[in-house]
Amino acid sequence: MRFRKISFTVYLSVISTFSFSEITANTDLFEYLVESETTSFLISQRGDLIVNEEFKVEKNLNPMNIMFFNLFRHGSIENRSQEDVASIQKSLVSILIGIAQERGVLNIHDSVSTHIGKWTQLEETKENLITIKNLLAMTSGLDVDFNFLSEPGSVWSYNTRAYSQLIFVLEKATNLDINVLSSKWLFEPLRMKNTFWQERNKGPLGFRKDSSKYGLITTAEDLLKFGEFILNKRMTKDSSINSDVKFFEESFTKSQNKNEAYGYLWWLNNSTSHMTWDKNLSPGKLLPNAPDDTILALGAGSRVLAIVPSEELILVRLGSFPKDSNFINNLWEYIQN
Repeated sequence: MRFRKISFTVYLSVISTFSFSEITANTDLFEYLVESETTSFLISQRGDLIVNEEFKVEKNLNPMNIMFFNLFRHGSIENRSQEDVASIQKSLVSILIGIAQERGVLNIHDSVSTHIGKWTQLEETKENLITIKNLLAMTSGLDVDFNFLSEPGSVWSYNTRAYSQLIFVLEKATNLDINVLSSKWLFEPLRMKNTFWQERNKGPLGFRKDSSKYGLITTAEDLLKFGEFILNKRMTKDSSINSDVKFFEESFTKSQNKNEAYGYLWWLNNSTSHMTWDKNLSPGKLLPNAPDDTILALGAGSRVLAIVPSEELILVRLGSFPKDSNFINNLWEYIQN
C-alpha cells in the first residue's frame, strides 16, 4: 500500500517529502477535512511530519453539534486546538495500567475492589470477580448503573463508566493523583507538554453522568508523540518507559472472543468481524479502507489516533462531529492509493 503525499499548494503546508506519491494539489482531502469540521490533522511517516494543519471549525453547525463541540473544546495553545479528546483517553490509560503492572503496584488479574473497595451494586462475592483485565477488555458484566448484566468475561459491552474506575485504581495503587502519575510516567518522558487531566462538569449542559470523571486535555501534536511511542515500541520491543513486552502485545491483540476488534482499550483493524458501541456484531474489519494492521484510539466526534506499523505511519484527527457518519473509514480513501 502506498500513501499519497499531501501537497496543497495553498491550503496545506507540506513539512517534508516522503513515500507519498506525488500530487501537485490535492484539494479533495482539504475540502473533506474542512466540511467535516476538523480542527487538527497530522500525518507522520517514518518520523517525518507529512501533514501538519490546523483549521477553524465553521459556525454553521447545527445547535446540538455546536453544544457538544464547545463541551469538548478547551481552547488554543501555541496556535493548536486543545481539546478533551473523549475516549482516546482510554488507550492512554491502558498504557498506564501496563506501566503500573511492570512496577509491581498492581496486576491486571487483581479484583478491582481490591484497590478501590466497594464500587458496584453487586454483592461482595460477585463484585470481587470483576478484574482489572475485565475493565481493559470491556467485559465487566455490568450495565452503566453498575448492576449485574452478565458474568464477567462472558459479554463484550462498551461501558465508559466501568472503564473509568481504572483511573481510581491507578490513583489508589500508586498513592498519586492521576495528573502527577501521568506526568511522571508518560507526559514528561514523551514531552507531551500540553496534556493534562481535568475534572469534567456533568449535568444538563455538561457531560453525561456515565462519562469518565476526568477528561484528557491535549493537542494533536502531543497525541502524535504518544503515537510515536507506541509505534517505536511495537517495532523495537524496547522502551525505557515500559519494558513489559507481554502486556504491550496483549494490548493490541483481541482481548476476548466476543469482539475481535478490541484489545486492551485499543481498537484493532485486523479482525474478520467487529462490534462497535451499538453492540451489534458485524462481519469484516472495523475500517475496510484502512490497512489491516491499523490500531486506533477513538473518541467522540471522530477524534482519532491511528497507528499503522507496516507503513510506520501515524494519523491524528481532532475536531467536531462530521456530517459523514463513516468519516474515519472514508478518510483513508483520500490519503492512499
